[in-house]
Amino acid sequence: MKVLGIDEAGRGPVIGSMFIGGFVTDEKDLDRLEDLGVKDSKKLSDSRREGIRENLGEIGDSIVEEFTASSIDSMMEGMTINRIEIKGFARVIDQADPDKVVMDLPEPDAEEFIEKVKKSMNSDSTDVEFTAEHGADDSFPVVSAASIVAKSARESHVEELHSKYGYDFASGYPHDKPTINFLERYLDQEGDLPPETRRSWSTAERLVDQHRQNSISDF
Repeated sequence: MKVLGIDEAGRGPVIGSMFIGGFVTDEKDLDRLEDLGVKDSKKLSDSRREGIRENLGEIGDSIVEEFTASSIDSMMEGMTINRIEIKGFARVIDQADPDKVVMDLPEPDAEEFIEKVKKSMNSDSTDVEFTAEHGADDSFPVVSAASIVAKSARESHVEELHSKYGYDFASGYPHDKPTINFLERYLDQEGDLPPETRRSWSTAERLVDQHRQNSISDF
C-alpha cells in the first residue's frame, strides 16, 4: 500500500514562494522513517533536516509543488490562501497516485477539508483513504518527511533570493525586521517591490503606501 504524506512551507511570508511537499512510500517502510529520525521540520536544525532529506530517497519519493509570489497574488483575487493550499495538496496527490493520504490540517473541520481536497483532484479519489489532522507533521512520520521536503525547498529558494539580491533578509516573514528593512531599502532604490514579493499581503500594501507618502512629502 502506497502512503502519501503532505505538508506545506512558506504559507505566510511576504517574500517568495509557497511549497507543498509530498512524500510517498510503501506502508511497510514507514518504520524506516522513524529509524531515520524523521520529525517535524521546525524541530530540526538545518543540518539535521538536510541530512535526513538526503536519505529520504532510499525509502520513498519526494514531490514538490511551488506557488510563486505572483501566482499566489493572482489566485488570491478569487480565493483564500487555504484554497490555494488545497489546490497544491490535490496536485501532489494526483502525481503520487497513493492508496492512503495523510495531511496536515490548516482548517478546523477535517471532513470538510478532505472533501475540498477531493473535489480539487483530477484523479479518482474513490478508493483512496484520507486522514487530516492538526499537527500531523508531529504525529505521522510520513507527514514529517513531507514537512522536511517542503521546508528544504523553501529554504533553498530563500537562499537563492539572498544571493540574487546580495542581502540576507532572513525568512521573508513580515515579523522579521531584516525582511522589512530589505523591502524598504529596495523600494527606496528601485521605486517598486522585488518581483518575488506577495503584493496582495497587507505588509506589502502598507510599505508601498508608506513609500508613496514619503515620496510626496519629499517632493
